[in-house]
Amino acid sequence: MRPPEVTRPGALPRGVRVAAALCLVLSSLTGFLACSEASVMMNFEAHREAQREHTPTLSLLGKDPAVTQAIMEAQLSALSPMRESRALVLTGLTVACTLLFFASSRMLRAPEGMPRNGLRQVLGGAGIFAALMRTIDGAQWTVVARHTSQAMVQGLKGLPEFQDPTAAEQLYALVPSLMTLSAVLPTVLVAGGFALLAQYFRSEGVRAAIVTLDGPTEDP
Repeated sequence: MRPPEVTRPGALPRGVRVAAALCLVLSSLTGFLACSEASVMMNFEAHREAQREHTPTLSLLGKDPAVTQAIMEAQLSALSPMRESRALVLTGLTVACTLLFFASSRMLRAPEGMPRNGLRQVLGGAGIFAALMRTIDGAQWTVVARHTSQAMVQGLKGLPEFQDPTAAEQLYALVPSLMTLSAVLPTVLVAGGFALLAQYFRSEGVRAAIVTLDGPTEDP
């Protein structure tokens, strides 16, 4: 079996470069969002007051600000019991994404002669942890989405287009499903992406390629 193709001596195989670049992008975006929301959870009461003072009006739900207020309150009431655990999960996800960001960037731009196998191990371990934290994060947000969908249904059913019994029945079935999907789909994509990247860096083929690239290690 031929070794992974390299473009020049000491260069990373193309597949490893692509995986590291994908990990760099995914970890930076996910880490930024997780850090921002963790900050919100740690200052939840201040966030709650700010939301109440500056509640936006959603044109989809008509011009009645009470409807938007009810939806916001439903979301906040669902988040309130889990704010400590959610802050912990999001902090863990932020730490994992930070490790992935620095390990992947270093993997791509390591100085000549610097061993990369340790970076590969960090990418494998932190990737699994990030996938786990993002899965828990998604499960928590799914609970919030389902809770919020009830308030959204109440707001939408007052609009003229949903006065028909058939339309109202479709509304009760569609909104909770869409809200749940909006939480589940990103979780599957992001957590699945972290898990796939982690398994790739943990694979025997990548390990062998990186060890070969690093060359023999000196005995102490």
